[in-house]
Amino acid sequence: MPDLPAKLPPQPSRRAKPAAASVPRGPHKPASRWSDPNAERETQRYEHPIPSREAILQFLSERAQLLNAETLARELKLEHPRDFEALTKRLAAMLRDGQLLQNRRGGYGVAQKLDLIPGTIIANAEGFGFLRPDAGGDDVYISPAEMRKVMHGDRALLNIVGIDRRGRKQGAIAEVLERRASRLVGRIVEQNGLVLVAPDDRRLHQDILIPPGKDRGARSGQIVVAEITQPPTAQRGPIGEVVSVLGERLTPSLIVEMAIASHGLPNEWPDKALREAAQVEPQVKHDEIAGRVDLRKLPLVTIDGEDARDFDDAVFAEPVASGFRLIVAIADVSHYVRPGSAIDDEAQKRSTSVYFPGFVVPMLPETLSNGICSLNPKVERLCMVCEMQVGHDGEVAHAKFYPAVMRSHARLTYTRVWQALGEKNADARAELADVLPQLEHLHQLYRILAKARQRRGAIDFDSREVKFRLAPSGEIVQLGAEPRNDAHKLIEECMIAANVEAAKFLDTRKIPALYRVHAPPPESKYEDLLEFLKEFGLKLPPVGAVTPGDFSVLLKKIHDRADAGLIQSVLLRSQSLAVYSPENSGHFGLALDAYAHFTSPIRRYPDLLVHRAIRYALTKGKPSDYTYSANDMASLATHCSQNERRADEAERDVDERYKCAWMEKHVGSEFDGIVSGVTSFGLFVELTESQVSGLVHITQLPNDYYHFDPIRRLLSGERRGLKFRLGDAVRVQVLRASLEDRKIDFRLVQNDPVPELAVTKPALRKAAPMKVVPVKPVPMKPAPVNSRKKRR
Repeated sequence: MPDLPAKLPPQPSRRAKPAAASVPRGPHKPASRWSDPNAERETQRYEHPIPSREAILQFLSERAQLLNAETLARELKLEHPRDFEALTKRLAAMLRDGQLLQNRRGGYGVAQKLDLIPGTIIANAEGFGFLRPDAGGDDVYISPAEMRKVMHGDRALLNIVGIDRRGRKQGAIAEVLERRASRLVGRIVEQNGLVLVAPDDRRLHQDILIPPGKDRGARSGQIVVAEITQPPTAQRGPIGEVVSVLGERLTPSLIVEMAIASHGLPNEWPDKALREAAQVEPQVKHDEIAGRVDLRKLPLVTIDGEDARDFDDAVFAEPVASGFRLIVAIADVSHYVRPGSAIDDEAQKRSTSVYFPGFVVPMLPETLSNGICSLNPKVERLCMVCEMQVGHDGEVAHAKFYPAVMRSHARLTYTRVWQALGEKNADARAELADVLPQLEHLHQLYRILAKARQRRGAIDFDSREVKFRLAPSGEIVQLGAEPRNDAHKLIEECMIAANVEAAKFLDTRKIPALYRVHAPPPESKYEDLLEFLKEFGLKLPPVGAVTPGDFSVLLKKIHDRADAGLIQSVLLRSQSLAVYSPENSGHFGLALDAYAHFTSPIRRYPDLLVHRAIRYALTKGKPSDYTYSANDMASLATHCSQNERRADEAERDVDERYKCAWMEKHVGSEFDGIVSGVTSFGLFVELTESQVSGLVHITQLPNDYYHFDPIRRLLSGERRGLKFRLGDAVRVQVLRASLEDRKIDFRLVQNDPVPELAVTKPALRKAAPMKVVPVKPVPMKPAPVNSRKKRR
C-alpha cells in the first residue's frame, strides 16, 4: 500500500468564518486562572477561534451561576464584535443540543448542573405524553396540561416534579429546545366560524388554527398540507397556514407525498447544494487515483436488490492458506462530500435516505448517490477498502484500511446469485460464469462466518420483507413478503465483519466517531416478555443474566412451530432500540463488543462520519486535532438517531397505508392468519402470506358473552366454550379497510358452529380452530420497487 499524505487538505467547518484580513487574530485569550483545553484544535479549525463548547461548559460550571452572553463574553475576554457574534451562535447551538439552558433574563446555565433532562417528546393520542431522554433510560411521563406546550417530535428540557400514581417519573417542561418539523398533513375542519386543520397523525393532538386569508381557499373536509407558524403555548394551541391542497380524499398516489410532509422529511435541495453537485466530475480523474491502491483488475462485484440504484459496497473473497482473504470496498463518499460544504450541510440535516415503494428521498443529490459515488459496473470508482484475513474459525486475524480505485466487474442481484449458488439453476450459473468462482468463494466464506456468528450467540431474526409493486398511477399491483436467502446473508456477514473492524480501528486510535450501540432489553419490556413466554411453555433467564445466546437458542427451539412468527415478533419488540453513540458500548443483538456503521455512506450520515474518521486516522493525526470533538459527536449521535427513527416511522406509515389500499381491493376475500393480539374488544390477526394485520372486533365473533383474561391473554366464551389466545390459527374474511384511518377489519370465518371445533389451543397443538379451506391465491411474486437495507 502506498504512503498516504501526512495530512489531509484543509476542510472548512460549517461554523468557520471568511477571513478578515484587516483584523489579524491568533488564539483567543482566556480569562485569568482559566484555559481552554481545546484551544489548539479551535485555532486549527477557525480563522478567528473562540472558546470551545467544552471550555464554555467548564467555565459556567466553575462559576456556579447563570451568566448572560455579554457577561460571558467579557469574562472570556472576547472583545471584538465578530467574536461576540460567534459566541452567541455557539451558545444557540448548545441550547439546541440541550447542553445549556437560558432563563428569562438571558442567563445561561449548564443543563446537567440544573438537573434538567434533554430528550424528545413522544405524544399519545389521548393527550398525555412522554419524554424519551437523549441519554437513554426510562421515559418520563408528561401530563396533558404540560403537553399543551409541546407537540409530538419536539425536543425539550424536563424537570422531574414527582411520581405519578403508576410509579413513573413525572416531568414538567422547562424549555423547548427545538420544534418538530413545521409541516403536517390534515383535514380542514370548520367550527364556530373558525378554520382548523385536524392533523392526520393522531399523536399531534392539537388542531392548528388557520387565520382568515391563510387557508388557500381550502374547503371543509379537504386534505391539506399546513405549516405551523406559531407553536403552541400553555394558553393557546398552534397557529398556522395552509401550504397546499392535496384533494378531497386520500388515494394511493398521495400516500408518499403525505408521509414526506407529515414527518417533515427534507426533500428539496438548496440551490447551493445542487450547484456543488453539478460541479463534481462524472468520471474519476487521473490525479484522483494517485496515492491509491489499484484494485481495478480485482473481480469485485456488487450484490443488491433488483430495484437498487445506489451501490455502496462491493465484495471479493479468495481462499488462502490461513482461511480467506476478504475485501469489502465501500464508495468513497468522503472524497466528494467535505465538511462545511452545502452538500454536507444538507446530508447532515437529512442523516439518512428514506425508502418508500417506488420512491426514495436520498441523503445525497442523485448525481452523487446514483452517479460518481455509486459503485456502478464497468466504470472506475474511488473507494475505501477494509481488507481482512479471516481464519478457518471465522475470526478476523488481521485487517487494514486504505483508499483505492476499483472497477466493479458485475452488478448482481440477490435473486440471481441465490439461483446460481443455492438452487444450482443452469441458466443463472451460465449467466454468472465469469464471476461464479468468486461467488462460490464468498459462499464458502459465508458458511464460516455464519458458524462464528452462531458460536458467539448473535440473535438471528428470520424476517421477511414486505414488498409492494406499484402501477404508474400509484395503485398497488402486487403485495408479497420476500424471504431472505443465503445471498442476502452472505452480504450481511461481509458488511458486519467490515463494520466491526472499523469500530475496532477507531476505538483503538481514540478518534471521535459514531458507534452503533445496542443495549440489552429494558427490564420492563423483558418482564412482559417472560410473562408472554409462560403461556407458550417457554422461558428465558432473569433480566440480569440473559445473553444474546439465550435468545438465539430460543429462536432455534421455536423455528418449526406454527406460531414461530408470532413469538419471534414479540421477542423482537422486547429488544432495546439500536442507536448511534460517541461511546463504543457494544451491540447486544449481534453479540459484539465493538460495532460501527461503515458500509453505507451514500445513504447514512454516520457511515460518512466513520469514513472521515478512518481517513484522518490513516494520516496519523492526533484525536485532539481532528475536525470533530467528542461533544460534536454526541450532538451528531442524537441528531442521527432521531432522524433514523423519523425515517423508520415514515416508512412504516406508508407501508401501513399501502396495506390498507391493497386490502380495499380484497374486501370479501378470505385468508389464513395467526392471532397476534388478544384484547377485551377482540382479536388482532396477522395474515400468514402478506403479514397484513387487522382487527376481528368482538362483535364479529360467534354470538356469546366473552371474558378477557389479561394475564393469560385469553378471550373465552361463556356459553359455547370458544377460547381464543395468542398463536391460534384462524381464517378470516376482510370486512373493510380504511386508507385514512389505517385500519383493517376482519370477520372470523366459521365453517362449523359446534363447540368441538372451537379454538382451545395455540396452533402448534392438536386442536384446530376450524376447518381449513383452500385459499384463493393472491399474486405474491417478488415485486422489485425499492430495496430497504436493514438498519442494525
